[in-house]
Amino acid sequence: MSNEDQVESQMESQHPDTKEELLLELRGKNTTRSIKDFSPDGIRLESNLEGEATGVYNATYYATITMLAKPDRTIDYEVRQIHTTSDGDTVLVYYKGKSIIESPTHNKFVGETTFQTSSKKLAWLNGIKARHEGEYNPVAGENNFRIYGKG
Repeated sequence: MSNEDQVESQMESQHPDTKEELLLELRGKNTTRSIKDFSPDGIRLESNLEGEATGVYNATYYATITMLAKPDRTIDYEVRQIHTTSDGDTVLVYYKGKSIIESPTHNKFVGETTFQTSSKKLAWLNGIKARHEGEYNPVAGENNFRIYGKG
């Protein structure tokens, strides 16, 4: 099975089921993009973005994404976001996953998500098992995605 088929299989197997709850929907836009390195493994990139999250809380966020765009048209990534809720709480969100480049203007991605917060009201997010899935337009620098938690 090729890496592309493995990513497709992973994406198909991670659709929401009855035990999952939609926690947040996020929309973001790149503010900066940097090329970090070229190697036989691929291209290392870093992007910063800002956006909004809505759902179990409403927040603005900023983030840094580190990526390895591989020759097989897949991307391994890690994301660190800082969410500031409308109530003034801070939530740190970490993502790790894989993306597949479907066309010059469309990538799909999936992965795992964790939360950290000192907010008493949102403490239930600490340690929950969550996953995300979404789409990214590399030309426009815009992404839309959803985070699901397991009940």
